[in-house]
Amino acid sequence: MATTKSLVDLVVRLTIIFVGLVGNAFILHVYSLEYRKSKNLQPNELITALLALFNLLSSANLVITTVRTLLFCSYFQEAVYKFTDSFSNFTSKSTYWFTAWLCFYYCVKIVKVNWRFFLRLKQKISLVVNILLLSTLILCFTISIPIIYLIKLKPNSSVPCKTHFILGRTLFIYGIINGVLTSYLPLLLMVICSLGIVIFLCQHSRNMDKNVAASGTSHSEAHKAVAIMLISLILLYMTCAITVLLASVQLTLGEINIMTAIPYTASIFSTGSSVILIIGTVKLRQSFKKSLFFLKTFLYESCPFLP
Repeated sequence: MATTKSLVDLVVRLTIIFVGLVGNAFILHVYSLEYRKSKNLQPNELITALLALFNLLSSANLVITTVRTLLFCSYFQEAVYKFTDSFSNFTSKSTYWFTAWLCFYYCVKIVKVNWRFFLRLKQKISLVVNILLLSTLILCFTISIPIIYLIKLKPNSSVPCKTHFILGRTLFIYGIINGVLTSYLPLLLMVICSLGIVIFLCQHSRNMDKNVAASGTSHSEAHKAVAIMLISLILLYMTCAITVLLASVQLTLGEINIMTAIPYTASIFSTGSSVILIIGTVKLRQSFKKSLFFLKTFLYESCPFLP
């Protein structure tokens, strides 16, 4: 019965993963070609490429997380759990911060204010983004290390390799710190940046209505498209964050392991964010349309009997 449930769980995860793999691999392919061509990536392109890369790593780790009980537990025991759970936390939490920095970047580029600090930030945004990304990797790696010391398999458990976290005050405190630093702070930054963009666009549209001038309409439409993309990413993120929050509440009651919720939310976020980014980013959307056209042409040439 347990084996059947594990197999069904594996099929569901692999279905979600497949869509995410295709989408994120496509994003990486587009930006790798862009880097070969220009030897440089814009800050938003760098953030998106890193987001896609870590989404792919999260998806790969999700497969290992699923099959570890079936294949690896008897041989590696605690070692495989320590690696997969800490790596899952590192990759998934990094993607949340990358999404927050993407919102931050677009906020700095779109919003126009005459504050001296903000103007300097606009001028040095590329350097700032590089520092923020490096700091994110250090933070998420550091916050994932304690997971290694919180795992202990029960030798005489009726379900081997299932209950493996040490429940208690230490895990509860760690869960709060991990959640605040890597889940709720990114969410707060996303909301603030997105609100800033929306407020600025509303004020800008009012000024455009008053001045009847048509100049800047294309920029306004592009900014609105970016705002919609960012809001969609935030809603997706909030769904995943609420899922993890509910799991952590159940964890305090001893009913569920929070690390079983993180891989699921990571896979959903990985797949959903790749779709949103492809639809919302002009370069990715155009490249995707070209790829579909080439695929359609190839199929027609290979199979002339198709309608």
